[in-house]
Amino acid sequence: MKQSTETLAWAEKIGAHIRSRRRSLGLSLEDLSRLSGSTVPTLSHIERGTRDLKLSTLVSLSLALRTELPTLFQADTLSPAKTTSPDPGQDGYDLEDD
Repeated sequence: MKQSTETLAWAEKIGAHIRSRRRSLGLSLEDLSRLSGSTVPTLSHIERGTRDLKLSTLVSLSLALRTELPTLFQADTLSPAKTTSPDPGQDGYDLEDD
């Protein structure tokens, strides 16, 4: 089934927000893959807006990126006030292999 122009525009907008947040956190696609449970190719498609997203994927990505889910749907650029900060005693990401 072909996606509508509006659906594609939203996919691109959400993907751009995800890419921007990932980069602002200094995470690679591989890092985000480990944190979110999505594969690198899937994340690449999401960031380019060429993948239809499930809600569960969006939730996993927002948690991994430490941002609120609604932020990914906002038309404006990411704002530090709209993202969650780690707890004061929390270090960086745990990217160690299990």
